[in-house]
Amino acid sequence: MLEKIKRPIAADKYEVHRAPKGIQQIHRDYGLWLIGGGVENTTAPDSFLRCRARYFEFYSISHMHQGAGRLWLEPEREYEVKAGQCIIICPGTLNRYGGIDGKPYVEDSLQFCGPVVDMLHKAGIVRDGVFDFGEGRRLLPVIKLLRDPAADSQINANIALQKLLVDIYNESRRLTAAGPDSAVDRLIAAVKEQTERWWTVEEMAEFCNLSDDQFRRLFFRRTGMLPKIYIDRLKMQKAGELLKSRRLKVTEIAQRLGYVDQYHFSRRFKKLTGMSPRRYRQAFSLDA
Repeated sequence: MLEKIKRPIAADKYEVHRAPKGIQQIHRDYGLWLIGGGVENTTAPDSFLRCRARYFEFYSISHMHQGAGRLWLEPEREYEVKAGQCIIICPGTLNRYGGIDGKPYVEDSLQFCGPVVDMLHKAGIVRDGVFDFGEGRRLLPVIKLLRDPAADSQINANIALQKLLVDIYNESRRLTAAGPDSAVDRLIAAVKEQTERWWTVEEMAEFCNLSDDQFRRLFFRRTGMLPKIYIDRLKMQKAGELLKSRRLKVTEIAQRLGYVDQYHFSRRFKKLTGMSPRRYRQAFSLDA
């Protein structure tokens, strides 16, 4: 069952692009439905200026491979779109995009929905915005598979789309690595090497040459969690690895992770994993 978009209909204010009905069982079982795709769709020059605000009941990816474009997202965000970039719109996001500066918007596009992509969206892998996509027509192989009704083609289209969405996410991460995020990446590497150290937010921000607020914002964007929570969970992950071997006592593991009190370590480990260190070792020990 497709999740209903909870947005009031106001046709006088914006358009509503409905998700079609009649999902096939193969897509329902897989959890991803490629609704349709278009090739070489071309708008009139300056179509952005005449485009009404609208929202979709599905996910949409549009690769502008010719022309010049602009994207507007609610509440008041506008982005320039260059040839070789793609626009991703998530369900329920009020948007409008099209050609600008006297040029058309020429696109290949795909529309899709389902719980698989909902999970990618929740994880931050699929999100609204403009992303570098390259000059190659990367949607065409997926659209070609989509247009073959055979079951294996439909499954392969789903797999190809998932890989493409993850590739867009990873490429976006690499492009931002040269900015302030690279300092956060260096900090994370240092934190992983110094598992015994308890870093304060001030020390981490100073390491990155950022203000405390800037650091918290960038760190959350990079990891999806606050700095202290990340360090806490990293220590527990390391503890789990060490507990799988019987070479170190629980007291020694606690000391390696910067815990002065073994009992504090044990309580924290049980709270985050649901098991005491001793029971975890009994369950997952790799030693014979």
